[in-house]
Amino acid sequence: MKIKLTEKYKPFSHEAGTSLLLPKSSWKVTAYPAKIELENLISIGSKEVLTILPQIEGPIEAFTVMQDLEKGWIRIFGQGGKGYFSYRLVAALQEITLFLERSSKEGISFNFDGENKILKRKEELIIPTSTSAFHRALPEKMHFGSSKQQDWPLVKRRLSLDEILPIWFELGKHIPKHPLLDVGTSRYLKSSYELADQKNRDLIGRSFLQLFKVGFEGILSPRLIDNEYQGVQEEDEIPKEASPLLLLGEGSRLIRKLLIEKTEEHLEILPCLPKEIHSGRFVDIGCGNGLTVDLEWSKKLIRRMTLRPKEDQALTLSFQKPIESFRLRIGRKGKGKIVPVGTPLELKKDTLYILDRFQK
Repeated sequence: MKIKLTEKYKPFSHEAGTSLLLPKSSWKVTAYPAKIELENLISIGSKEVLTILPQIEGPIEAFTVMQDLEKGWIRIFGQGGKGYFSYRLVAALQEITLFLERSSKEGISFNFDGENKILKRKEELIIPTSTSAFHRALPEKMHFGSSKQQDWPLVKRRLSLDEILPIWFELGKHIPKHPLLDVGTSRYLKSSYELADQKNRDLIGRSFLQLFKVGFEGILSPRLIDNEYQGVQEEDEIPKEASPLLLLGEGSRLIRKLLIEKTEEHLEILPCLPKEIHSGRFVDIGCGNGLTVDLEWSKKLIRRMTLRPKEDQALTLSFQKPIESFRLRIGRKGKGKIVPVGTPLELKKDTLYILDRFQK
């Protein structure tokens, strides 16, 4: 009866020159078979760029760059002239670690800051940086039913919210808060927030897709300036302290807001579910006061829900308009009772509450 997720998020690309964010950091990585560029996106006014040159004999076959959101690193691998190789990049406390996973016995030489260092299997290169990795966020996770491969050029071609939004949320939830801006591509994010406030589920999905097309390159690498010249850019002076990371961070908070929102009076469930999202799960949601919530919906309506309070508290739930009542059970073996929507619930700490049989 537990609502859980087992899906793994590991978007990847075989294209040389793919840009992607190093998880839990402000660093954009642009990966080529024999060159790695690191750019700090903490603000557009600070141009901090680092270059790493792997000495790998080419031409390289099956080149792949993968953003592993489960482990929190980027993996780069392929088949070179001396065999298979793979290494990963991980953000840490004011440093980025390059860890060589596999290579030939001779290892691989990496050129950084004018010096060559030969790494053999399970050896690492420490790259000092001016910014630390971001703090780990809550273990909240969502999935909207897509089982397609996370080959990002194909994801961009399909333009399906089912595929894009869960990975966007997973990547962006670690990024600190940033004020919304009304300049550059962030205008599209501001417009999406306005539609969410209006509970406009018919247009919010399309607004997200517009933002996705103009506000990101590579694998969800954010940008405030549309450098693909798609005919949407206005001449703006973007503040130097602005960071394109706001598109990921505030975008992820908006995605969360579409599925659950706490007000002074209610906990709103699926308040602005986009019409394109038919089914899904959202688990381990932290709602304050020690309350954790899990959601499951199908046919665009709530299907099951669990409440796990760590403190005694009163809670009133608000659902989509067609829902008038639900069954409430205490524990997995409880018989349950029918409760009208709007009835305040008295929750006891360390008790499992299961809500199902939602009726129109």
